[in-house]
Amino acid sequence: MHEERAWKKTIRLILTFIIGALGGIAFSLLHIPLHWVLGPAAALLAASHLFKEKLYWPTAIRNVGLIPIGYTLGAPVTAATLAEMARQLPTMMLTTVLMLLFSFVVSSLVAKWTHLSLRSVVTGCIPGGLSQMLVLGEELKGVDPTVVTLFQVMRLMGVVFLVPLIALSPLLSEGAAGATDAGMAGGPDWTVGLALLYAAVTVAGALVGKRLRLPTAYLLGPIIGTAALVLVGTPAPHLPAPLLDVAQITMGTYLGLMLKPTAIEGKGKVMAASVLAGCALILFSMLSAFVLMSWHRIPYLTAFIALAPGGMDQMGILAQEAHASLAIVTGYQMFRIFFILFVVPPALKTLFSTRWFRRLEQWQTQQHG
Repeated sequence: MHEERAWKKTIRLILTFIIGALGGIAFSLLHIPLHWVLGPAAALLAASHLFKEKLYWPTAIRNVGLIPIGYTLGAPVTAATLAEMARQLPTMMLTTVLMLLFSFVVSSLVAKWTHLSLRSVVTGCIPGGLSQMLVLGEELKGVDPTVVTLFQVMRLMGVVFLVPLIALSPLLSEGAAGATDAGMAGGPDWTVGLALLYAAVTVAGALVGKRLRLPTAYLLGPIIGTAALVLVGTPAPHLPAPLLDVAQITMGTYLGLMLKPTAIEGKGKVMAASVLAGCALILFSMLSAFVLMSWHRIPYLTAFIALAPGGMDQMGILAQEAHASLAIVTGYQMFRIFFILFVVPPALKTLFSTRWFRRLEQWQTQQHG
């Protein structure tokens, strides 16, 4: 009985991978940007209507796929890039706080339009890590986890599909090849010893990060481990393209299955509001990128991807595809994730308990009545 169940799971797993891979191939033939992420995501989103319970993709596979992506994001981190990130720390703080304030304004408008709980929409619109925000939504009093899940997933899907199309459009990507990190062209070759060293360090980094409860530990741990080796002078060769392609398929497949279509039926207005909220955050990051570009003379494409309200894994892959600076993108995305992880939860609890916020909730309730 146990063997039969395991065999069925294996069949479902293979079916899911085949659908994801075919989606990636189709998007590749259509020359759609970031095809190994967007293709599987779109294919699994569509296939979930047809196959329903027959699809299976455990989080563990996505986590393993994040390890090589973490290596790729950690490889460009040198002493010079760390010094540049330290110099830009005040800007990282300012852009993150402004993004959060803007998301609060958007949340207020959305809550008024949809008649949803203000605190639920506020939590749902915060551009943090998906898993962290879902856990936070369950912990905060008076917050509807379903609303938080819907808004967070729709924001993520909007970023996954819209930001690459914007960033890799001819308007932005033209001339971006010159913005890559120094030393990324060419590079050293792999040896058996080097491969074993980085494999051990990145896997250990992921496991230690998980034990320490770091946000997106399977990505952040390998980034830190790889960067540490690079900083002490260890060469970091490029990963083979097929390995990165498979890693991206594992992530795109996971994203495609994350959104359950049956869970959002009959919620047209809320769906529209969540899409508009996500688009508003993307537009805000596009406008903020002009400020970042003028202050630090960063190419606009790099600034836009660095400030985009997506996950560090997706934005890191996009930065590589668009020939943007991986170090700058990783630095800004990492800072936002840590800021939201450590500062936002206590800040939200304090905000929800203030008199003026409760008055705002009462006023909106009266307006709805």
